[in-house]
Amino acid sequence: MRRRPHVLVTNDDGIDAPGLLALAHTACDQGYDVTVAAPHRQASGSAGGLTMFLVGERIEVSHRRLPGLPGVEAYSVAAHPGMIALAAVLGRFGPVPDLVLSGINEGSNLGAAVLHSGTAGAAMVAGAHGVTALAASLHLDFEIEEPAPAGAARHWDTAAAVVGAILPNIMSADAGSVFNLKLPNLPGEQVRPVVAAAWTLAGTAPTLLPFIADFDRRADTLPVADLLEPTIDIVEGSDIAHVREGHPTLSLLRWNGDTAIEWVDSVLT
Repeated sequence: MRRRPHVLVTNDDGIDAPGLLALAHTACDQGYDVTVAAPHRQASGSAGGLTMFLVGERIEVSHRRLPGLPGVEAYSVAAHPGMIALAAVLGRFGPVPDLVLSGINEGSNLGAAVLHSGTAGAAMVAGAHGVTALAASLHLDFEIEEPAPAGAARHWDTAAAVVGAILPNIMSADAGSVFNLKLPNLPGEQVRPVVAAAWTLAGTAPTLLPFIADFDRRADTLPVADLLEPTIDIVEGSDIAHVREGHPTLSLLRWNGDTAIEWVDSVLT
């Protein structure tokens, strides 16, 4: 009997986040063998961190039952998503996953914010260990630029449908590939076609500003300058530009350390 692909679903918004549930449902609907393991609480901004929250000498790991997913093993883990992803690719949550899905994050992972994101961090940890991964986030930058009313709509079903449409291709990608999917927060009829675009790094992403403001508020012994304005560069044809226009936007996250440093040979010689 052919083994079903094993998918680990995680996030940085925590085990009770609606985006996590939407992503898990999507993976199950594709017929994959799904395990969910997510932080016990909000862990945004944790990047690929390995922090664990100990009670005595133990990490609390508890079984959970997710709504509408009675057959899915789900765990609330007192650790950051990077640690959860690392444990998963080392076989600590059942078989080593064929794919790690991280998200759907409530907020964009664009520009330099990708470096800090726990959602993207979990995906990059998986990719660094040879497991294909997808980080998915809901684009809400417009709400930072112009605050939305309380209870503003989150189109999780639309976002999850886009993930479902591309999952077969993600699953068949080269092992260790890491994809970053930005999803417009729009009803289905307003979502434009998925496009591929380069990840652009430059600038201070709007999603980083709340973290900077929180640091300023809590580090009150430091001199505090005026709060930075978003300076992220919206380059024509980039991932940032496309998602703002209503396109779900898919990028590859790449890193390599094999570029020669030409001046090294001249040092101390």
